[in-house]
Amino acid sequence: MLTTLQIKSAKPSERAYKLADTGGLFVLVQPNGSKLWRYKFRLDGVEGLQALGAFPEVTLADARHAHAESRKLVAKGVHPVQAQRDDRERRAQAELHRVKGSFGAVCADWNAATGADLRSATVLQRNREIEKDLTPRFKDRPISRITRLELTTALKEVEARAPEVARNLRNYLWGIFEYAIDSGLIADNPVPPVRVLRKRNQGNHPALSPALLGEFLRKLDAIDTIHEQTRIAMLLVVLTACRKAEVIGGKWSEIDLKAAEWEIPANRMKAGRAHWVPLSRQCLELLNELRELVPVGSVYLFPNRRDPNRPMADRSLNALMERLGFSGDGTPHGMRATFSTNFNAAGANVDVIEHCLAHAPGNRVRAAYNRHAYQAERRIMLQTWADRVDELRASPPGTQVTGVPQPMICERSC
Repeated sequence: MLTTLQIKSAKPSERAYKLADTGGLFVLVQPNGSKLWRYKFRLDGVEGLQALGAFPEVTLADARHAHAESRKLVAKGVHPVQAQRDDRERRAQAELHRVKGSFGAVCADWNAATGADLRSATVLQRNREIEKDLTPRFKDRPISRITRLELTTALKEVEARAPEVARNLRNYLWGIFEYAIDSGLIADNPVPPVRVLRKRNQGNHPALSPALLGEFLRKLDAIDTIHEQTRIAMLLVVLTACRKAEVIGGKWSEIDLKAAEWEIPANRMKAGRAHWVPLSRQCLELLNELRELVPVGSVYLFPNRRDPNRPMADRSLNALMERLGFSGDGTPHGMRATFSTNFNAAGANVDVIEHCLAHAPGNRVRAAYNRHAYQAERRIMLQTWADRVDELRASPPGTQVTGVPQPMICERSC
């Protein structure tokens, strides 16, 4: 049997040679002077060789201990090299679960991997919903131990309060658990199928009638406890016929006050196409007022009061309508329907209306040949709408108000 002194004293030669210990254990002395522990064994008639480290990092005692463990495996018919690989994989998997295996960690990685291709408003919304309803419940839980029953229970609880949020959360969870599968953390996706939630109510957003719009605007003007930036955001939603997210996520770099126009980039639009918005006289007055209110250097038209690097909270305008008593009568998104209904009732050019709403043309063949952007007509239409909004706001309570009168939209402009 070898001694430590023998191993230390062994000198390299031109060719590698062995110093045998016992039971197939030996030191391989290399020409470069390195001394490697090796275990030669035979399993099912096939010769095998296992590396046990290098001397002196692995001492004689350490090598004999590892050798003894490997001999026990061989005696049981287990290949020690394969057992070594399996053990490394188990330890690597355990470390992966320790560092990356919690729901919170997987969610953060999934968010980073998928958020770059989404609109900033979309990312903000999903983060807000996840942080409110999923993070408190699952953040520190190993993702491999979260069951379908737990996820179903969580979604049902949210559904009782906010059905659409529950549907969003289920979609997020599906993506998070699929990411965990791709990361080697789990083998199967436990997220319940969509059938566990009630079918979506496909009803349209409620929209204010002309009379109610006038009443709403008068209340908006009368109450003095509303933050002025929130009031301006609500008025711009009404006057521009843009979606709420497009307005509250607006940036000063998109606005040209001299040219009286707003170019909303494609990455902020629902359809992924840039949208040109002509600004009425009333819109310009609001934006000039807003410019004096927001901090110098602000990126957003409506910076979040808690975090200026984010836009106004998504629920702010809905909460405003609820506060003024119009929650069942209309929504910020429904203002687009109010705009559309008025001009369609007046017999205005449908193409101009749809361009103002940033809708894709319904007839693809016609759209392919009709490249006219109707910019002049859209400018006249949105100015006409802004003037009409002023009339509705000024109309006395109880006045019979109808849609946009035909003479307000000249035939040549629409």
